[in-house]
Amino acid sequence: MEDRCVDLPRECWEIVFEHLRSDCYQFLEPVSLVCKSFLSLSNPLLLSLTISTLTVPLLPRLFHRFRCLKTIVVGQLSGDLNVLLSLIARSDLRLQSLDLSNQKSLPVEGLRQLGSRMKSLKSLKCRNFGRLCDRDLIKISNSLPWLEELDISYPSFEETMFSEVRVTNSGIEEMSGKLRELQKIDVSGNYFISDKSLVALSSNCVFLREIVLHDCCFLTPGGVGFAISNSANLVSVSVKGLGIHSSLFRASLPNIDISFMCARALSVIEFSRMFISDALLCSIAKAQLPLKKFAISYCQNFTLEGLSSILSAYQFLGELDLSGLDFLTDQCMNNLSRYLSNVTSINLTSCSKLTNSTFFILTKSCSSLTEIKMERTNLGEEDFFVDLVKNTRVSALKLSGNMRMNDSSLCKFAFVCPNLQLLDVSSCDGITGGGIADVLKSCNEVRHLEVEFCGGVKTLGTDSKLYKLGILKAASSGICDEWLAMVAKTCPWLLHLDLGGCSAVSVKGVKKIVRRCKGLREINVKGCRDLDHNFVSWMVSSRRSLRKIILPIGFSPGYIKREFLFRHGCLIHNC
Repeated sequence: MEDRCVDLPRECWEIVFEHLRSDCYQFLEPVSLVCKSFLSLSNPLLLSLTISTLTVPLLPRLFHRFRCLKTIVVGQLSGDLNVLLSLIARSDLRLQSLDLSNQKSLPVEGLRQLGSRMKSLKSLKCRNFGRLCDRDLIKISNSLPWLEELDISYPSFEETMFSEVRVTNSGIEEMSGKLRELQKIDVSGNYFISDKSLVALSSNCVFLREIVLHDCCFLTPGGVGFAISNSANLVSVSVKGLGIHSSLFRASLPNIDISFMCARALSVIEFSRMFISDALLCSIAKAQLPLKKFAISYCQNFTLEGLSSILSAYQFLGELDLSGLDFLTDQCMNNLSRYLSNVTSINLTSCSKLTNSTFFILTKSCSSLTEIKMERTNLGEEDFFVDLVKNTRVSALKLSGNMRMNDSSLCKFAFVCPNLQLLDVSSCDGITGGGIADVLKSCNEVRHLEVEFCGGVKTLGTDSKLYKLGILKAASSGICDEWLAMVAKTCPWLLHLDLGGCSAVSVKGVKKIVRRCKGLREINVKGCRDLDHNFVSWMVSSRRSLRKIILPIGFSPGYIKREFLFRHGCLIHNC
């Protein structure tokens, strides 16, 4: 049998490895160590690489090994970013995306070298830069004029009134004139741009497909409407927190109503923290768009009638976000549910009047539903009785922050969703270990479990089914060494374990996890009792799969120990 497996055609092994990567790329690492053939099969499957200060010396070897890299994310870096980009430019990789988010400033010379050697680069992310201004935008467009995606959101602002250290309309106008192939842009958090920037983008970038406009206080519905009606290829628009208190905002509201009649390709509309009128919702309903996702989170000034007009017109919606709508009740959701048969994901977070009744209505009426997000609602209460009908398609429940939810309600949710793979009940004070144990008995497909800040979760019982569990987040919960011993016996595939702030956990319990969970890659032991430097070294030596250990602030293994850990491929983080 072993010989026949080894002699399988390469094409068959490629299918197997591709399946492993689709589940989790981390599963490929141990497989790649079996033989040179498996190593050569797994190398091309790594498409993304995150670079930190510690990985920089290894980059030439990594670039030589992983020739199919498409995305590089630059993380915490203490050296010169220009030198790093120069190294990337000389690698001859065919990169498609580069993420430079959270850096101090733009590496101008490095970008110039990338532009001269790497024509395949189509996406650049410069989110949360320490300093970003009009000159930087011009240098980006000069270096990479073929960019298709650009993220310049939420730059930090120096305490000065000079426009030279900000992104303004002038910078957006000049940049858009050079980035003729731009398809997606995120300008969120650039507080000094106005409708002029939207006019420039929609006029100059004829291929524009996606635009994200969060927290830009000088933008108005008139400018957004111009961008929508004058961008023929626009498929996605996301708008949050326009300057709703200005008179200019109210005067331009009718303009956005009309614009949706011209937007023939829009499939994603996201509104957040805005005044939305019923007239606007009705105009979207009449526009007959190919809408797949609709979000209207934390918005005001519209009614159930306006919302109904949207949902009745677009009964083929796949994703729906109604979070923060205080007027929604269980009866409202009962009336709306007849329009939601094709919805696969629904978000009702912070809809404070919704109870268990809404949950059961959704699982009964929405046959396509796979994800329900009802965080900080009134789960645990029940407005009226609804038949419990099993929905085998629901695989993810995000129910954190429901203070009234108890074990009884949770067990009912598990009964109607027997194929759960992800469950998050963090910050639910009424949930105990017994309730979680009952859920795991009826839902044996759970792979991701979050019980953070659940003080009542101290044990999961002795016969819980955790064989497929890969991620367990239990920070600041009541779990103890006894519970960890049970996890160690029943979770052979555990990859990620968060025990931060668990004061009842000691080195004794962590040892059992490290010894038994052979694939463990990341563990947070912040708050673990009896922790010392020798134990950290033992963890890495005993479990070679470990790649990240989170330790308490001030707990430093020292330079020699840190080098030892890094040689084993494990990074130390203090938080």
